Amino acid sequence: MRTSSRTFGYKLSGFFMEYGPIEADNLDAAKSQIRQRLGVSRLPLGVQIWDLAERPLTRWRIDAAS
Repeated sequence: MRTSSRTFGYKLSGFFMEYGPIEADNLDAAKSQIRQRLGVSRLPLGVQIWDLAERPLTRWRIDAAS
């Protein structure tokens, strides 16, 4: 029996954009898909990956000061 897919988001270190959703069965499968999207063999340092059920993607926001 196949478990249901979960969705993940990710953010690269030093960037404010969040990317996703990535559908995967678990965190390791999501990391593999992100590596394929980025075209790298190892994820960059500081990349953040989270389950979208815990926290949704943040949309573009304009700072009030700008």
